[in-house]
Amino acid sequence: MKRRFSFVFRQLKRKIVVGIAGDSNPQRQAIVSLLLLALTELALLTLTFCTNFLSAYIHNTLEVFHDFRLRALSNAQSIVSFERATGLFFEQPLQRWHDTSFGGWRFWNTYYAGVHPVVTVLFLVFILVRMFAWKLTRVNWKRMNEGAAPLSSPSPSLSPIAAPADYIPLAASDSPYYAPEGTSAVAGRSSFGELTPAQQYRFLRAVWVLSAWLAFFGFLFVPTMPPRLLPVCDFLNALGANVGACLTTEFSFIDTIGAHGSLLWDWNDESVKTLNNPYAAFPSQHTIFAAWCAIAWIKLIGPASPSLRPTSSRFWLRGLLRWVIVLYPMVTIYCIIITANHYVSDALGGLVVLAISYGVVHLYYAFRSHHFFFSKRVLSPSILPY
Repeated sequence: MKRRFSFVFRQLKRKIVVGIAGDSNPQRQAIVSLLLLALTELALLTLTFCTNFLSAYIHNTLEVFHDFRLRALSNAQSIVSFERATGLFFEQPLQRWHDTSFGGWRFWNTYYAGVHPVVTVLFLVFILVRMFAWKLTRVNWKRMNEGAAPLSSPSPSLSPIAAPADYIPLAASDSPYYAPEGTSAVAGRSSFGELTPAQQYRFLRAVWVLSAWLAFFGFLFVPTMPPRLLPVCDFLNALGANVGACLTTEFSFIDTIGAHGSLLWDWNDESVKTLNNPYAAFPSQHTIFAAWCAIAWIKLIGPASPSLRPTSSRFWLRGLLRWVIVLYPMVTIYCIIITANHYVSDALGGLVVLAISYGVVHLYYAFRSHHFFFSKRVLSPSILPY
């Protein structure tokens, strides 16, 4: 069933390409296929990036806000009780210590408001552009100019696309678009560094998308009031309802963005009140995205080459470039706690979600590689860069 669905889906993509580019111009077909791939990837990444806004829309549409607020408060109190029982409830002392020792709230508020989306978007754009740059160099333009048979619309029976008469199988490492018989571009790749830039992008994108959507379901089913709202009594949303808990005798958290502002936006901005989900705290998407950026960067840099000696400056520079990124999620976790936007448990939950997502994607690709490696079926070659 899975093979049939995958085959039908590929035939449908090819039919769309042929319908747009025509069946007599393989170069145009390749360009159209790349553009379609870019559009679908951008649509997926944009939708995933807006999961916070989507959760806010669903809650505002399907649930009475009073009930939504009570559920969020109940979950927050459960987290506080858990942290007090395990010795993790140190958010208030940490915020007071930072306030008296360092301050600089406008910097930290701006970091919270801007670094999280900007760094993630830049990194996604980087690996996406890197993938397309690699694909453009791998399309066999010369072969198409020499008259390789263009794609034609699939028949109603969905028969495989026949290879050109002069087709000569190439090694999997030479061209991902002319796959040899009985193998796959993912077969035999035992490490991340051995994957092509396109495969690396798909792996990292899958981890990010899965973790973001798991967090989205957390926002839907486990709404959690952030620490900054526990003592607040007078903060209203776009509908005029109070979003705080007014527990002033039990908690003394400071809403740092509300008290000191940031260089980008404020909680009182109408757009923020309308689009933001105030109870999207567990798990922390800031932590997920920051840790994902760090893991992806470490994976892309890769370990030092065996030819580099420890006494070489390039050896230490490569190590510095690879591991200094670890500071980014650490600083992000510190920021979300001292600004009272998240609990320690939110950060830990984010790391668990990311670990689960990475494990699931890794197991999927390991199974897929094993499946294709031992499969005896013939893979039809295609000039389309999919």
